[in-house]
Amino acid sequence: MKRKSISLIMILLVLVFTIVISACTTVRVDRIKATKDIDLSGEWNDTDIRDVSEDLIKSCLKSNWYSAFTKAKKRDPVVIVGSFTNMSSERIDTSIITKKMEIAFVESGEVVLVANTEERDPLRDERMSQQIFANPATAKALAMETGADFMLLGSVKTVTDREGSKTVQTYYVSVQMVELETTRIVWLDESTIKKVIDRSAYTW
Repeated sequence: MKRKSISLIMILLVLVFTIVISACTTVRVDRIKATKDIDLSGEWNDTDIRDVSEDLIKSCLKSNWYSAFTKAKKRDPVVIVGSFTNMSSERIDTSIITKKMEIAFVESGEVVLVANTEERDPLRDERMSQQIFANPATAKALAMETGADFMLLGSVKTVTDREGSKTVQTYYVSVQMVELETTRIVWLDESTIKKVIDRSAYTW
């Protein structure tokens, strides 16, 4: 009987302790501007994506390939943004880079952007469905897509240099513009981001 009483008291103490700890735990959430630069871990983040995309698009549209095309064809080039390959040591969602590049192209107003491979398939399915189910007056015609002149391809690589508590992490984002008809690479560039991360041990 005595043992049961002790066990019951211990259980009650654990429950009380758990309730007290839970009551003391608070969660604070601060809303900030999405454009504010924040580095917590030193790993690849949204600031890096924004900086790289803006840097490369500016370089792309100022390059000779663009002026040569517009002068020869008397129109803006049609571009499709292909895949970016993650060859780094980190888990990087390269689809975010792809989308940022597409946004930058559209906002520049200097190229015609067409849907990428993944986006085209559902569009084609919809057009095919319209041939059967939609009013002929509103159904969209087949084989009327705007063909791209160029495809933008890219990759992300990293080099890590570590000594003690300090790490230097360098990101290389390489891009190339490829002419689809000839597979000629008409433009190449690379944007580099270097971070010094200090994980010093805490002293008490």
